[in-house]
Parts: sequence; C-alpha cells; structure tokens
Amino acid sequence: MDIQPSIQRLADDVSSLQQNMAKFGSLVDRLDITIDKLTEVSTSVSQLLAVHESKLTAQEEYTRHITELVERRRVDTDDKIKGIGDRIVSGEKDIQNKLDIQYDELLKEIKAARKDSADEHKELVSRIGKIEKWSWIVIGGAMVVGFVLSKIHFAGLF
Repeated sequence: MDIQPSIQRLADDVSSLQQNMAKFGSLVDRLDITIDKLTEVSTSVSQLLAVHESKLTAQEEYTRHITELVERRRVDTDDKIKGIGDRIVSGEKDIQNKLDIQYDELLKEIKAARKDSADEHKELVSRIGKIEKWSWIVIGGAMVVGFVLSKIHFAGLF
C-alpha cells in the first residue's frame, strides 16, 4: 500500500477543508453582521413598539376622558331638558289656571253686563211707555181742544 497517494489525498482533503473553512468563516462573519443588524432592527422595532404602545395608552386615556366628558354633558343636557320640560309643564298649568280665572271673570262680567242691559232695557221700555202715554194724552187733548175750537166762532167774539 502506497502511503503517498493516501497522503496526497489527505493533503487534498485538508486543502479542500481549509478552503471550505475559509468560505465558511466568511459566511460566519456575514451571519454575525446579519445577526448584529437584525439585533439593531429588533431593538429599533422594540423601541418603535414601545413608543406606539405609549401613544396607544395615551390615546386610550384620552378616549376614556372624552367618553366621560361626553357622558357628563349628556347627563347635564338630559337634566336641563328635563328641567325645561318641567318648566314648560308648570308654565302651561299656570297659563291654563290664569285662562280659567280670566274665563270665569269674563263670564261673570258678561252676565253682569247682560243683567245691566236687561235692566236698562226694562227701564227704557217703561220710559217709552210713559212717553207714549203722555204723547197720546197730549194728542187726545189737542184733538179735544181743536174740536172745541172748531165749534167756537171766533169771529163773533171779537
């Protein structure tokens, strides 16, 4: 057995392994650089996520605060609307009561005016009746005086 070809083969294999190891070493260096860059990117993404998380937390707090304000405003508005409704209802009642009172007063005044008018009418009828009696008496008296004067001869008297 010849040792020389085997050594040669072994030397070739070692040389091939050294070349492969050199390539593998450059690949490992590149992987180290890639890992370093990925670590930087991961750190940046973590920082970005932390910033976004804080923004989201702040936004959630702001949204909660706005929601509370809106709810308070809604409750205040509901209370004000209820108060206005109550005032409208009480105002309507007051107006209705005043209208009822004025209606009753007007009805009393109309009845009083009707009674006064009826009393005045009776008085006027009575007065007109008296005037008619006097006018018929005067007319009757004038007719009697005229008849008597027509029977008297004034020419013979003078």
